[in-house]
Amino acid sequence: MRQFIALLITLLYVGASYADNRATLLDFRFATSDKRTQIIIDLDKKIKYSINTNVQKIRLNIQNVKLRSQTYDKIFYTDSRIKKTRIKRQKNTMNFVFSTAEKYKVNSYLLQPDEKYQHHRLVINLNNIATQQKTKKQKNNKPTQQKIILIDAGHGGQDPGAIGYKNTREKHITLSIAKKLAKLINQTEGMKAVLTRRGDYYVGLTKRIKIAQANKASVFISIHADAVPRRSARGASVYTLSERGGSTKFARQLERSQNTGQSFGSRKNLIKNDQYLNKILWNLSRKDRDIQSQKLGHKILKQMSKIGYLHKKIPQKAGFVVLKTPAIPSVLIETAFISNPQEEKRLNNTKEQDKIANAIYQGVLNYYR
Repeated sequence: MRQFIALLITLLYVGASYADNRATLLDFRFATSDKRTQIIIDLDKKIKYSINTNVQKIRLNIQNVKLRSQTYDKIFYTDSRIKKTRIKRQKNTMNFVFSTAEKYKVNSYLLQPDEKYQHHRLVINLNNIATQQKTKKQKNNKPTQQKIILIDAGHGGQDPGAIGYKNTREKHITLSIAKKLAKLINQTEGMKAVLTRRGDYYVGLTKRIKIAQANKASVFISIHADAVPRRSARGASVYTLSERGGSTKFARQLERSQNTGQSFGSRKNLIKNDQYLNKILWNLSRKDRDIQSQKLGHKILKQMSKIGYLHKKIPQKAGFVVLKTPAIPSVLIETAFISNPQEEKRLNNTKEQDKIANAIYQGVLNYYR
């Protein structure tokens, strides 16, 4: 009997030791850009894994691992490449199946802890296949009568833009509205929307310019939701360039807040050096483009007035710096003021975002009529 008990204790100890040796899956992180989706898995130990791919599936097997309950929901991420994720456990092996939109070039590697990151990391990259990119580019270069509407969601990635009192990041609001606007435009015959960014990553000024030039954009619409020291500031505005600076005292104040950064309330330096906004309306030197920018601004403001308060009823001029594509009518839309608590709440409301996107869309339609 004693021998049996001793054996049982030994088995329990070995089993417990084995369980303790499993690596813990601590976190799932994702990063999306126009060229790839990156999956980053944080672990407390080095692991063994395998990856198999086919046309629309990526199978990831991680051996001797356990999953924290608070990490579970983070696994089910979707974007333009990852459409669905399934997870299955087989003893101590975790099997993940990522259903994808098409076939991608997949590479993966393990990273050891370092001074910046305290955990082991498994990194998986889903890269666009070059031949697919070439085919798409060739299609885009075919003669077309479509009007290309370039939609620029301000900020992104390490640049959050203005920050509201409830910690709302401008970059998230602008991207959400931009995507809604793009969807409306792409449903319209004879029009095509092109976004400067589709995810939470920063696109530099030069890259935004190249996107506009490569797609031969008909108009350029930059979407923002800014902040100023005065909390009562509210309503939508549309800006075009004035080489001499702001046309009103408020426009000049807005220039300063966008160009140099200010603080308001108890928050400090919410608007830091924003190299993109500093250059968002640059040198509208051609008279025809200036006229067309004003016309587009008027059409958009008329529609915006139907859904909410206007800060200014006509397009304003301010000394921002514009996209360096001289032939493109360009406007910067301040959809609302994120520094106003009521407007911040409105900007976070999906239905209100729909209204804003639709108002801009109707303005674009009327511009071309």
